[in-house]
Amino acid sequence: MENASKALIIAGSVLIALIIIGALLLMFNNLSNYQDTNVETTREAQVLEFNNQYETYNRNDVRGSDIYSLLGRVVDYNRRKSDVATGTDAGKNLQFQPMTIVINFGSQDKLESFTYDKKIRLFKDVLNKGINGKYEFKLEQSTTNRFYDVINVKISNIESNYGGKASLNNLAAGISNLFLSGSPSEEDKHKAENLYKKNTGKEVSFINLKNDMDSDRGIYTDICTYYEYIQFKRAHFNCTDSKYNERTGRIIELDFEFNGKIE
Repeated sequence: MENASKALIIAGSVLIALIIIGALLLMFNNLSNYQDTNVETTREAQVLEFNNQYETYNRNDVRGSDIYSLLGRVVDYNRRKSDVATGTDAGKNLQFQPMTIVINFGSQDKLESFTYDKKIRLFKDVLNKGINGKYEFKLEQSTTNRFYDVINVKISNIESNYGGKASLNNLAAGISNLFLSGSPSEEDKHKAENLYKKNTGKEVSFINLKNDMDSDRGIYTDICTYYEYIQFKRAHFNCTDSKYNERTGRIIELDFEFNGKIE
């Protein structure tokens, strides 16, 4: 009897130990599942927060000024956060796919509607012509510097040379009064000279304005380039497509098409 009692006690102890071990395993498993769920919830919240920054552009009738701001944001993101960032950028160890922005300007006629004299200046070095005859600008990782150097720096330099944004807006708005063709009156010539001086604080003769216009250089080229920039910012675009990374769920591309409206 004594041996049987000891055996029962031992068996009971083993059973209790197994129950305790099972309970611990269940607790650890539940804790692990909770942590995994918490991590997944946090990840989904981060993806949602990230996508919300860009999905606001996923609509019709997006102004060019908004798209220009978006381009700057994407340039910054591709440099700092994408998995191909270099140097000391924070993105060099992150596995985020770079973003792409595609802008379809349409036909030659539509593209020329951004210009003063049907000559493309601002976008000429970053446009590609597709087999359908439509002109496209594609901002991706490999063209980040092209956007910054060819467009953004060009605009910044013009603004610094002509008295800033407000002055350039006035000069571009009055471009037809600044550069006169044919045989303008002396009064119109003085108005052109005064328009330039009022906004830049610099003296210029009408002869110089006319020479720049005839030779497509200097003041004429700069103001026409800025005119194109303003027209782009006033233009309206429709978002035609959006793409997401299948693994992370992050938005990786937005495509826009000029709808023909500038106002």
